[in-house]
Amino acid sequence: MFKNILLVFSSFLFCKNQQVVAQNAVELADIVTYFTLDAADVATIQSWDFGTEAGSPVKWSDAQLQWDETTSTYLKHGTALINVDGVPTTFTVIFSGTKIIVNRVQLNLSKSSSVPVFELERILNAGGIKTVYLKCDNVMPKSYGTLAYSLFIPKKKEAWVAYSWQCLKGECSANINIWYEKDKVEKLPCY
Repeated sequence: MFKNILLVFSSFLFCKNQQVVAQNAVELADIVTYFTLDAADVATIQSWDFGTEAGSPVKWSDAQLQWDETTSTYLKHGTALINVDGVPTTFTVIFSGTKIIVNRVQLNLSKSSSVPVFELERILNAGGIKTVYLKCDNVMPKSYGTLAYSLFIPKKKEAWVAYSWQCLKGECSANINIWYEKDKVEKLPCY
């Protein structure tokens, strides 16, 4: 009998923990909106302090900015639990920029078999974000590719996103790069 009570109690805790995980996940369109600048904001770039407030969907692992010799930029790393087509998935969040400003937010999903290549445009449009195709003629599904869009969100400044993906042997990785300057996206290569 004690074993049965223990089993029921542990099942309850497991279900309770699963529910908490699901409640903490943020929708993909919501996190993209979160990282774009408010229309009323004077700034045209993001601050390094952004995303550190209480209730932020990002858990930061870097207390200090890290210098990256390879890209000659400063980086800040964190993670966020993001719903992609109803599947809560852990993404790496990376801010990159100069010592003063963030000029790109990266949402990286590496080697996931649970979330295959997803249709970013459809997900963003369903979340209230208008996308306008900018460049790269990839037709999904393919095993790799890049698509770039201008983003128009009510009460937000225009932003730009480049979505790249690659699948190999049943595992996919995806990168969503949010830019605050259009020329950065226009210079990106298409794959």
